[in-house]
Amino acid sequence: MYDTNDDVQSIKERMGECEIAVNIAMRENEVEHFITKLERIEEDFKDLKQADEDFDGSSSSEADIKKLINEFGPRLTEF
Repeated sequence: MYDTNDDVQSIKERMGECEIAVNIAMRENEVEHFITKLERIEEDFKDLKQADEDFDGSSSSEADIKKLINEFGPRLTEF
């Protein structure tokens, strides 16, 4: 016998991630994943800056590294 509960269940199945609780949980997982990646990038950037300070290379390569750091630093800060 088909009743209103069947309609409700069918609608819920079609809604999928549109259900608020599911959507919030999915976004939370995405944000946590993003934060983990961002922290890893920040750590790698910190290591790059330290490597630049420790590097004894040609003035041309030093300039290239500093240019990249100066371009990337502000972008990273925006996140």
